[in-house]
Amino acid sequence: MLGTQEITFEDVARAGRVLFGPAFAADCGGWRETLRSTYRRRAMETHPDRARALGRSERELAREFEAVSNAYRVLSTLRAGALPRARAGVPPPAARHPPRPTRTAPQATTGAERVRVAAEDPPRAAEPARGPRIRASVRPEDLPKRRLRFAEFLYYSGRVRWTELVEAIAWQRAQRPALGRIAVEFGFLHPDDVAVILERRREAAANGTPFGEWAVRLGYLTPFQLLAALGQQLRLQRPIGQFFVERDILEAEEIDVIRRRILRHNARFLDPR
Repeated sequence: MLGTQEITFEDVARAGRVLFGPAFAADCGGWRETLRSTYRRRAMETHPDRARALGRSERELAREFEAVSNAYRVLSTLRAGALPRARAGVPPPAARHPPRPTRTAPQATTGAERVRVAAEDPPRAAEPARGPRIRASVRPEDLPKRRLRFAEFLYYSGRVRWTELVEAIAWQRAQRPALGRIAVEFGFLHPDDVAVILERRREAAANGTPFGEWAVRLGYLTPFQLLAALGQQLRLQRPIGQFFVERDILEAEEIDVIRRRILRHNARFLDPR
C-alpha cells in the first residue's frame, strides 16, 4: 500500500476522475463516504467478464479495471487522512478548467437553435432524477482513450447514467431481429436447421456462443453467409439513439450533433495499419 507521503495532489485528482468522473473535486470531502460503494460499482462496470454483455473487448475492460483498482488504492489511503498539498505554482486540475455555471434548459424554440446550443455546450449529467440535466463542458481528455460507441460516449460524457446505458443496450438487443430468421429468409437455412443448431448448442452447453458462430462451426453457414445475415440484422435493428429520444433523454435534433462529436473523438484512435 502506498504511503500518503508518496501521493501527490495530482495523483488524487486523476484517481478521483477515474472513479467519480470529470467533475470530481478532491477538496470536497463527500467522496470519502461513498468511496467503497463507488469502487464496487465501477469495478462491476469494468470487469472483463462483462465484455460480451457490453460488446467490448476483454483487453480494453481489463485496462479500465486495472485503472479503477489503482485509483481506489490511491484514494483509500487518504480516506481518513489529509490531502497532499498541490505543487507550488500548479493549480489543482479542477481549477485549470473551472466548470461553467449551472443553467436551466435553453429557451430555444426551434430545432436548429437547440442543436446550436448543444454543440456549443456539450452536456454532462449531474442530477439523480430524470428531467432537465445540467449541461457543462466535458474536455476531450476526460474521455477514455479509445474508440467509443454512441451510448458509451453519452455515458462517459456524463449525459446518461450507467443504468440508462445498460437499459439501452438491453433494449436494442431485445428488438434486434433473430439471426436465424434472417438466414431462413435469405434461403441460407431451413427452419428445421435453426432448430437443430439451437439444440446442438444447448447440448454443448454453449448458449453463450452467438448463433451465427455456432452455425458456421457446425457447417450450416459459410462465413460469407454469416456476414450477409449480420449485415441485414444491423440494418433492421433500430438505432440505439432512438432509445434515448423516446425516453426524453435526448432531443431528436441532437443525434447528428453527438454523432459528429463521436466521429471526431474516434478519429484520434484509428488503427494506422
